[in-house]
Amino acid sequence: MTNPLQLSLTNEEGKRKIIIAPVLEKVDKKLHPTGVYKIFKDAVGDESQLFTEPLETLAPNNDVPEHLNPDYLGEIIFDGLSHWTYHGDILSLDEQKQTANYIMKY
Repeated sequence: MTNPLQLSLTNEEGKRKIIIAPVLEKVDKKLHPTGVYKIFKDAVGDESQLFTEPLETLAPNNDVPEHLNPDYLGEIIFDGLSHWTYHGDILSLDEQKQTANYIMKY
């Protein structure tokens, strides 16, 4: 997975819309997933679309650190094909599983 994805998670209170953004690295002039996926809140009802075109620049954009970004929900890190860990304290265990399963199936 090299482009961000939108996903709607189900939980006890209804639904939580998220964006899954893969962290990429450049290898041989191509971008490849690292196994790290950052998770952000998605705006409800904004009818926005994610960009699916290739990035125009490979320069990192580190303007706002994750811990200061109110939309940052944590990250899921895959170690191999199916073992993963969640770093964060917002998503419930069920929401973590939904997110990880979606990434593995993608």
